[in-house]
Amino acid sequence: MGNWEKPCRLDNLYGGDNLQVSMMRQFNTIWSGGAFGKNYALFGVPNATHPESPDSMYAELDIFPHQVQQILPDEHTRLSKHQVFERIWKVGTRKSRNFNIDRVNMRSVKEVGNATKSGNMPLPSFFTVDAHEDWFPGKEAPFKEAAHGGACCVSFSVDELTLHGAKDNHHEPLLVGLGHTKVTWKPWYGKERVPQEKKDRLPHTHYVSLFYAFDPYPPFQIRARSGYFCLGHAPLTTGNELPSSEGGIFNPHSILTRNRNLQQNNETFNCPQISFVSSFIENAGDASKTVIGYGLNDCTGRLVEVEKSEIVRLLYPDPMDMIFDKK
Repeated sequence: MGNWEKPCRLDNLYGGDNLQVSMMRQFNTIWSGGAFGKNYALFGVPNATHPESPDSMYAELDIFPHQVQQILPDEHTRLSKHQVFERIWKVGTRKSRNFNIDRVNMRSVKEVGNATKSGNMPLPSFFTVDAHEDWFPGKEAPFKEAAHGGACCVSFSVDELTLHGAKDNHHEPLLVGLGHTKVTWKPWYGKERVPQEKKDRLPHTHYVSLFYAFDPYPPFQIRARSGYFCLGHAPLTTGNELPSSEGGIFNPHSILTRNRNLQQNNETFNCPQISFVSSFIENAGDASKTVIGYGLNDCTGRLVEVEKSEIVRLLYPDPMDMIFDKK
């Protein structure tokens, strides 16, 4: 493993010559707040009292409601192997994925104060077909209201939030994150008395994504959130050649992700059943664009470039641009 404290460069399999990813230190310290020690994002904001100091670091525990905990990543206590054994592997202890991750990695990161929790959430900026009365009316909506990270955050200036004439989006910069929600498994899926038709109409573990924007200071109030959308497949190829619009190196396994598509109400959509965003950053060479990294059906990964103006359009859509189509 080498020196734990030194950066290490990750192998690049399909990113082409222009993609390089380095870890600043070996992966043995993870803050693990929240109920399950996963699905949270870390982000930094300028130090309010000492602007010349490094950014204050925060961990996002949950999105709806928005809960955030300040942490000190460089201040941690070492856990002994005996402590790890006693908490996780000792005979008679409960073996569960819900053990805090940093116990496995043998470090405990320091927290600052209590987690903040923002107020009421805004309504989605648009509603999607799953909310239509002919699909899943009222409380039958398939996707759970709570959302998870995801990835966070990209800063949007006031000027960027008012692109293309959008008015009064906000008078201060906002941080924008990208989360997901899904149709959760319920006990009745395993009951024979429940008609297969009902199970097929509402298949579980199908994912959708959404953008959300919040204040860059405590309590990090959510100011806007988009409706749901799905992230697409990698494009089909001719032989082993990628389309001219794609960069990187052809991944022969990407075709496998098309075997499982997003489905609801007996409709199939042209996107993977599972799309899990793991990174969301501003394009280092063009501040008007962002880069989203996500996994497709827990099989392959993909990077896509998205204009900030498109994200603003999803967060603050112009009603006149909406198209209503009836079959």
